Amino acid sequence: MSRSLRPSRLVAVSLAFGVSLPTLAWAESTRDKVLAVTTQALKANGAKEVTWGAIEGDDARFTVSSTKIVTEAEGKIGTVTVDKTTWVGAAVTPEGGTSADEVTAEGFALESDDAKVKFDKVVLTKYRGPAPAKVVPGKISGERIEQATVTGITVTNEDGKTVPIASATFSATDYLGDTPRKAGFDLKGMVLPIDPEDADLEPVRSLGYQKVTLDASFAGTWDDKTGRLDVSALTVGAADMGTLKVAATIGGLTPEVIEALKKADADEGKQMELMQGLTVETLSVRWDDASLTGRVLDQQAKQQGVDSKTYAKQVKLLMPAMLSMIGNKEFEKKVAGAAGSFLDSPKSLTVSARPKAPVPFGQLMGAAMMMPQTLPAVLGVEVVAND
Repeated sequence: MSRSLRPSRLVAVSLAFGVSLPTLAWAESTRDKVLAVTTQALKANGAKEVTWGAIEGDDARFTVSSTKIVTEAEGKIGTVTVDKTTWVGAAVTPEGGTSADEVTAEGFALESDDAKVKFDKVVLTKYRGPAPAKVVPGKISGERIEQATVTGITVTNEDGKTVPIASATFSATDYLGDTPRKAGFDLKGMVLPIDPEDADLEPVRSLGYQKVTLDASFAGTWDDKTGRLDVSALTVGAADMGTLKVAATIGGLTPEVIEALKKADADEGKQMELMQGLTVETLSVRWDDASLTGRVLDQQAKQQGVDSKTYAKQVKLLMPAMLSMIGNKEFEKKVAGAAGSFLDSPKSLTVSARPKAPVPFGQLMGAAMMMPQTLPAVLGVEVVAND
């Protein structure tokens, strides 16, 4: 997507605002005050032109039709249009920003030189926007929502290829300042077409796939008292392929560390220094197979002129030699046993780490560079198949 759109910030502002009015010094109603502030915020974020059609309703509920927002950056034009935006329970906050119980945008479209994004409908719940004076162009700062639900999504790149997405939902609650203590994300029905003319996708086509349909989700909580981030599930699943699930508990992420990471946004060295103090408490990576492994084995076996069971046996015989580079005989045996069971019957494969005590990132990076063979013992790594 074109940088001229400043997508991370402009989309968030436009979804919530999707409406605009010139600054109204004489505005009396809450509705007009909210629209005046949102216009100022959009322009503070780089909007060069803001137009709209009819405005109907009162302070409790009002609708703005045919909104158009034009931005220009680095000589490139970006345009956001919204057919209809409805605000419910809107108000101007004491800080000079805006809030609403709900904001619904219908017929949302964002267009640049190299991409087009369309949403049938967007619903934001418990929205709070920053005061125009606090808007930082290109960055999301001071905005807050409890839930955003987007349906009927299409993304079209500069080559005209379109990716549809059925829906996406984001939630964030129990805030400490601008940081939620609980957050989640759920994406359904992202369909990636397999272009028959794209040579890079031939390995995927050869496995019998004509498209890839993805679902993804995330769920996590943060305890500001202990500094513990618990990612209960980060999941990506592909129909007729399988599902990858990652879970982790990270320590040391205190409010002070989060604030320091924000301040070091442009200093990668400082960010790395801060992250070395974080700790790994638990970590797991699990693959649940839904035919991908079988397809790969069948394909490789065919190329070798054998059946898939014979090919799997050959791989198992070679596994000790392939794993010898790890330099940890006990762990190599664990991996070989689990991998062999998985090849015999591809159902699931899980790698988990449960160290006896939290392990600092800095220690892990040092061990990875100097003594990688010690990492399985340091982290308490286990490998299990088909559990």
